[in-house]
Amino acid sequence: MEHRLSENIRTLPIIGVTKVSHVEDAVKAANIALTADEVTELESVADGLGLNVIRFWEKKMK
Repeated sequence: MEHRLSENIRTLPIIGVTKVSHVEDAVKAANIALTADEVTELESVADGLGLNVIRFWEKKMK
């Protein structure tokens, strides 16, 4: 136990995970490497949609 506590362990919460398959998919997605051109193309497509979903899941402060 002492050895484990001394290791540099990194954790990251995965919001919305309710199934093992969600974690497996997140691990697969974390291993994807995109080129700069691919990122630019994806951002261009996203910008063209005109959506604003930043923080859409947050409840309004009252």
